Amino acid sequence: MTKLILTSLAFLFTGMSFTFAQTQTDAQTGIAEVNAIAPESEPNILGKEVDWIYGDYLLKNEVISLTIAAPLPTRDANFTIRKIGGSILDLTLNEPSNDQLSAYTPTSGRYLFQDPTLVKFGRDGDTVFWQCRSSKTVAKDDTTAIVEYRLKDGEAFVESTITINGDSANDIQPFDGIRADGWFEFKQSGNVAYCEDSFFRQTIGFQIPRTAKPPSWKKGRPSRLQYTAEHVARTDSQLRWKVRIYPATSPIDLEAIVNSSADSPTMHKFIVSPEAYPNETTDAVCRAKIELRSNSDQGKNEEPFTLQTDDKGIAYARLTPDAYVATVSAIGYEGTKVSFSAGQENNTVKLSLKNASGFSAEIRDGEGNLIPAKATIYATEGENPNYGLRSARTFVENLVYSVHGRLYCPLDPGKYEVYFSRGPEYNSVRKDFEVVAGEIQPFDVKLDRVVDTTGWISADLHSHSSPSGDNTSEQYGRVENLLCENIEFAPCTEHNRIDSYTPHLKQMNLEHLLATCTGIELTGSPTPVNHQNSFPLIWRPNTQNGGGPRFSYNPLTQIERLAMWDNQSEKLVQMNHPNLHQIYGDLDTDGVADKGFRGMLKWADVIEVHPLETIFQDIPNNPPSARRMRIPMFQWLQLINQGYRIPGIINTDSHYNHHGSGWRRNWFASSTDDPKKISTDEMVQQVKSGHIIMSTGPFLSVTGQSNSSPETAIPGDSLVANDGLVTLNITVQCPNWLDVNRVQVFINGQPSKEHNYTRRESPELFGKIDAVQKFNSSFELSIDSDAHLIVATIGEGMTMEKVMGRRYGKRPPIAVSNPIYVDFDGNGFQHNSDELGLPLPNAETAK
Repeated sequence: MTKLILTSLAFLFTGMSFTFAQTQTDAQTGIAEVNAIAPESEPNILGKEVDWIYGDYLLKNEVISLTIAAPLPTRDANFTIRKIGGSILDLTLNEPSNDQLSAYTPTSGRYLFQDPTLVKFGRDGDTVFWQCRSSKTVAKDDTTAIVEYRLKDGEAFVESTITINGDSANDIQPFDGIRADGWFEFKQSGNVAYCEDSFFRQTIGFQIPRTAKPPSWKKGRPSRLQYTAEHVARTDSQLRWKVRIYPATSPIDLEAIVNSSADSPTMHKFIVSPEAYPNETTDAVCRAKIELRSNSDQGKNEEPFTLQTDDKGIAYARLTPDAYVATVSAIGYEGTKVSFSAGQENNTVKLSLKNASGFSAEIRDGEGNLIPAKATIYATEGENPNYGLRSARTFVENLVYSVHGRLYCPLDPGKYEVYFSRGPEYNSVRKDFEVVAGEIQPFDVKLDRVVDTTGWISADLHSHSSPSGDNTSEQYGRVENLLCENIEFAPCTEHNRIDSYTPHLKQMNLEHLLATCTGIELTGSPTPVNHQNSFPLIWRPNTQNGGGPRFSYNPLTQIERLAMWDNQSEKLVQMNHPNLHQIYGDLDTDGVADKGFRGMLKWADVIEVHPLETIFQDIPNNPPSARRMRIPMFQWLQLINQGYRIPGIINTDSHYNHHGSGWRRNWFASSTDDPKKISTDEMVQQVKSGHIIMSTGPFLSVTGQSNSSPETAIPGDSLVANDGLVTLNITVQCPNWLDVNRVQVFINGQPSKEHNYTRRESPELFGKIDAVQKFNSSFELSIDSDAHLIVATIGEGMTMEKVMGRRYGKRPPIAVSNPIYVDFDGNGFQHNSDELGLPLPNAETAK
């Protein structure tokens, strides 16, 4: 038997040091175990929702594994799941290991478990247990709660027992909280309530051992698992309920284990194989559905159980002994049926997909090299193909990512158009074709890199995936998206967690194509002002927040804490999607000027200012209400005029993988055009210097020259012009799927009537529709005082829809430069304090 001897248990999260329970074992195979998680005893749990850190607890037997959050006031699972001590964070079968649960929270947070000295754990006969008493209740009554988890040797469920003591115990409504996010559906069947994510292949069942009636669901965030009188035991001063929690692969798997007798049902492995399949270097998946019917279901008017395979065509389910028929189907294939008997020695079921139809492609650049690219597929009649959820990887709705340049796309017979692309430095290639049953059409696709961005690299400094906690997208898919859009620099910026894209790049063997670093989006309240990105930061894997700072409800405290993190190391601090009106002087957005959060501005190195198209709108004559005063582009121009020389930037803030990254980007000045040579430190300095072009696709080049300076200025630079004459050199380049028809110069934030050029009014200045160079001209500007100059270009009435998808592609092609600061009198640039016709909230002025 396993013996657990608790010697000490201390948590010092600030200094990231731990003293753990020491475990002595003479373990036998299959014996349940419980221990505090340490570097030498890390769980072997897979799945995109894994959240354990050192100091949490692991309960495990030969069937299932689960982790319990350490009872600390600072223990958060992620941005949206906070104060989570005592909750189950990870729960999965051991084979297959696939955690998709965000959290099971006893009492749904009514009681907080935040004192590690109140923990007890160990072995009780053939069962291991973990127990903790609450340290406070949000209801502020006289009650306390005890949560206990028990895992028996060989059992397929963990039992949670909640005991509430106190004179007010009988007044309490019994329920637990479940965070099963994204695509989970909440259902009941027989005596079990369950939540099911069919695509990501996890079902979690909840059964009350004392009754045949299942608990009910109340949808929310978290969803509540609600109990009635027959589910609980009450006395004058105590309320108690028990629930068995089953991890499963699917409803049929759950049904088999819940209804099993003494002998556990056999786990079956289903392997789906196409008859013809590409080699391992091709980006392809075998994502299929398997319908299962048993002989005992024959003649019943019931829907068959469905299993979703993983990307390799594999699915698992425990089955009650019976004869079954399995029918497999997938896009672009003829399905097949197989009959088999469950419970026999052979527990592997093989199914085949026949007569593949669709297309394959090799995608190369102009020099013949295979390159990452995406294929966006549209049906010319009927619905577009849907390979998987927008949070999936590789095959995402009607979009396919191919990071290695080879792809294999099954399609049902019909007529299609496919757009192959790799971001706005490359031409797109369109293929119109008809898919014939049983035929795979091969395409050789050449994407020419036609836009010359020498000296500049493309970047996105703000994106997310499942570790952020407010979405369920696979992080691997985020990296695919970035690569296939030719983003060359992208820090990892999950909410409230330092993390890294490097493991995925290593897995792909493509570290040379995307420069990256560890970073964070520190996310507090109030929103939207209290969100800031920062990089580079030191990543401490498997620790709270990845070693990052804790959020604050005070934006001033939070941004300063972030700026000072890692011993005041050199880093970039980016203000995300801000309400600059609120920050400047209206903290409660009531329209009355106050102190705001203006102190934040001294810590901000760069500010997000999208959407770019608002630079062309007449904001002063159509202002939003004070509570909706989120017009960051206009407000950024106002701030520059008040003397805040903070560069502007745009990012996607992408949360899902269907065209999520790439439709907004920046070009940063760079000493190298090779991603593998990009220096994070240089990128930080280039951004702080404002050497930035912001764009949804067009590549805009702006330089300034004067008679007073031998140097050529780029956006972000200062330029002395003692005679008041400045020559602006403006070039706009686009690939064959983008165009612009207007170029506008802004002087001190005001559009210049003289320097507003359109294709209609000045066709001689614009290139041909099919030319890469859309605009290439130089203009002399005359100024009589210091001025900052911004250039913007737009394709008015145009979209990027087919290449960038219908959600993001409806926006116009547009690019905006950062300012060139022109010093007229040689005593340094002086701001003009112009509020551009819409007064900023200023408490001193109001007084």
